[in-house]
Amino acid sequence: MGKEKLFKLMSLAAAIFFVFAAQAQTVNVTGKYIYHNDSQSPLSDVNVTLVDQNKQVVATTTTNSDGTYTFANVPAGEYTVKASSDKPSRGYSMQDCLSVLMYISGYLPLSNIQLIAADVDNNNVVDRNDFVMMVSNWAKSSYTFPAGNWKFETVHVSAKGTKTANGDIPIPPSSGTSTGDLGSVYLPGSKPTTAINLAYVNTSNTVNSAVELPVRISSAVPAAGFGLSIVCPSNFKIDEVIPAIQGLNVNVSGQTINANWVDPNMKTLDLSNATTLFVIKGKSTNGDQSTFDLGENSHLISKSGEIVSTAKVELPSLSIQKSEAFAFALKGAWPNPFAGSTNIVYTLPTAGVVEMKIFNIEGQLVATPVNGYQEAGFKQLPFNANSLRSGVYFCTISLKGDKNYSATSRMVLAR
Repeated sequence: MGKEKLFKLMSLAAAIFFVFAAQAQTVNVTGKYIYHNDSQSPLSDVNVTLVDQNKQVVATTTTNSDGTYTFANVPAGEYTVKASSDKPSRGYSMQDCLSVLMYISGYLPLSNIQLIAADVDNNNVVDRNDFVMMVSNWAKSSYTFPAGNWKFETVHVSAKGTKTANGDIPIPPSSGTSTGDLGSVYLPGSKPTTAINLAYVNTSNTVNSAVELPVRISSAVPAAGFGLSIVCPSNFKIDEVIPAIQGLNVNVSGQTINANWVDPNMKTLDLSNATTLFVIKGKSTNGDQSTFDLGENSHLISKSGEIVSTAKVELPSLSIQKSEAFAFALKGAWPNPFAGSTNIVYTLPTAGVVEMKIFNIEGQLVATPVNGYQEAGFKQLPFNANSLRSGVYFCTISLKGDKNYSATSRMVLAR
């Protein structure tokens, strides 16, 4: 055999050897993404990227319906697996906000995926800024955190370790989370449902007449936080929403009013008596019945972070009457006697300048709840008497319009 022919055979053998050697040094990297360490909650359509030590993207893929992914023929080396998702956020609750507050106050440990979810400002630290951002933006349905809508654990993999029989290197399941959700929203069996009982308070008014409608809540268990979504009827024009408790966040999106509250010092709110949370100012645009409803993500939580299932929200149900159906009347306070706050109910037959004054038993003026122009119709005015002493008070009201009217009623403040 000539030397030239022998050299060619040796070169061919060497090439074959190197091909097989290179193939022997590649592996398939397989993994899976699940929600909050729950094997029953696989995450499909997650974008997965394989990055080498030089921070170069080696391959990309997408998880299938059972959350799994595979990178085929990966050369030996050290890699990082990163994930992202274009799906909408699943949201979060006041339970999550309270959990973050308890963590930064040193009362509650969080798992790794919970810490990832709580870092909504994406600065790799869970602190009070994350809590404030979560509380202040819960009511804003279209808001996106700086961290984005989804976050995932980053995985480091060595493509030269223990393989399976088919040459795969399996990665233990990794977790993903909707940003802000520490586990209250998306886990099986705990998707958002209305956890608050509902009661209606009937109110009468006329078409296009301004009305003030209080939204109240009561609970035997003091509240550490709550989130409410009030769906207003299509024939009701929302002019303004006035908070009645300190620290309440309110956002109006179309016909939905979102309101939430958590005290940053972990103080609770006493709701043993029906407490007015906010007042909806607006008017009905036609003669149809206007019934307000409670959104499915409404909830109230206790200091321990549990959902309070016995809480009750009072929403308005507005019936429309013709203006001439109203006579001038001061129907008085309800409830009466009252412990701290009540509602003063009156009707106006015509529009005009209304003045309402509250006097004590000695005839001294203690409050002027109303002094200005009002439309005709049924009125229900929340009155807070926390600054007044127990005793008998008199409410006087006057209307100056096409005709002049006045009336007086008696109220009893009993603490």
